[in-house]
Amino acid sequence: MQETEEHTQEQEQSMPQQTKESRGPKKRKWLPRLLGGEVLQSRLVLKQLPLILLICVYAIVLVYNRYKVETLTAEKQEVQQRINCLREACIDLQKRYQETVKISQIAEMLDSTGVGITAGPPYELIVD
Repeated sequence: MQETEEHTQEQEQSMPQQTKESRGPKKRKWLPRLLGGEVLQSRLVLKQLPLILLICVYAIVLVYNRYKVETLTAEKQEVQQRINCLREACIDLQKRYQETVKISQIAEMLDSTGVGITAGPPYELIVD
């Protein structure tokens, strides 16, 4: 009996050591397994392959959208600068138009052409 008890105690003591030893090399081998591609052949990864591909597609779409937004933002800034320049030109033209519409400006323009300003209201010429 004592022999069997000693033998079982030895087995129990050796089992934790074996599991520790067996775990040790597996932890050390994860890098070569990863670089060698064995990880990609495991069932867990193969089951999750559609999810991994979907995540990759989403990542590509995200990067594409980021670049697209940057180009659209740059174009928007260019258009905004053009609008500001056109507004300045419009204001300048409106100012010039208002100056030419003034009666004194019109009188000067008519005097230079020789027409002149009439003193009274316009009247109708009746031709018989």
